[in-house]
This record gives sequence, C-alpha cells and structure tokens, in this order.
Amino acid sequence: MLFAGGGPPTVPQNKPREGGKLNLEKESKIEYSRRKEFTLSILFAALYATVTLLLGPISFSALFQVRVSDALIPLSYNRRIGKAAVYGTALGAIVSNIFSFYGYYDLLLGTVANFSASYAAFMFSKREGGLWKVLAAISSCAIVIFFIGFLLFHLILGIPLESALIGISIGSSISIVLLGTALLVALGRIYK
Repeated sequence: MLFAGGGPPTVPQNKPREGGKLNLEKESKIEYSRRKEFTLSILFAALYATVTLLLGPISFSALFQVRVSDALIPLSYNRRIGKAAVYGTALGAIVSNIFSFYGYYDLLLGTVANFSASYAAFMFSKREGGLWKVLAAISSCAIVIFFIGFLLFHLILGIPLESALIGISIGSSISIVLLGTALLVALGRIYK
C-alpha cells in the first residue's frame, strides 16, 4: 500500500467565495508577497544599473563622484518596498560595477556598500517621522563614504585621503541625502 488512505493524496482546491474570487490560502499569499518582492528587486536593480551607466562619467569619477542612482538607497526606509530596495540596489551595483574601470574592487566594495547602506536605511524604518528619514539617508551616505571614499579610493587606489573623502562626500550628499530623501518623501505620499 503506497498511501495511508489506500488512494492517492488529494490536493486541496481553492474554492470560490462570494463574488467569484478565489480564496487565497496563507501559503499563496506568502508566495505572492515573495514574487512581488523579487519583481521589485529586479526593477530596482535595472533602474539602478541603467541610471549609473547612462551617467557613466559622473557615476565612476574618482575625483568628484555623483552617482545619481544612489538616490534609490534611502527608499529602503519605506516599509512596503524596503527589502526589495535593499536587494535591488545591491544587485544594481553588481551589474553596473561590472563596467567600472576600478575592477573587481569596485564590484565587491560597491556591492557591499550599497547593501550595507540600504540595510541601514531599512533598519531605521521601524521609526516614524521626517527626522528618521533624514537620519536614514545620512547614515546611508556615511556608509558609502566609508566603503568607497576611504576603502576603495584611499586605501586601494591610493588617492589622497582629503581628495577621496571630499569628492565622495559631496557627491553622496547630493545623491543620497538630497535626492534620496526627496524621493523617499514623495514615495511616502504615494506608496504608504
């Protein structure tokens, strides 16, 4: 006897409820949520990589780098898209940094920087209010400055510390703090 009841196991069927809509079980809601998060992550990655590569001269400059696509990093503060933004900006960094002339150092450090910065903003999402949004963006900016300005530009590429930190600080402040916070506030009004 192969099965305990003598016959093949039955698969539970979703039964229509009022209005003809299917009654989604808990597992299919989780599956839907995962698919939605995966899709948003891919969209974030594609947007990040596209903007970075289209603005290549300012996205990869060692002297004064304004990576406009980094404005997506603080969006991980938004609770509804937070995890997708964390994964998407990290994946977008992988894709865009394949084309970086800083080689595998930028591929590795840029990815870790984006993941860490986005995750930091995501951790701030437990707090409500405009001040927390700004603090999330500032902490993300500081993480990018450390990984890219200090580790990549100064320690690995040998750019003088002052030049490396000033260039990346100004650029990251523009993209992450100013543009990112503005995007986050706008997104919060639309997609709560």
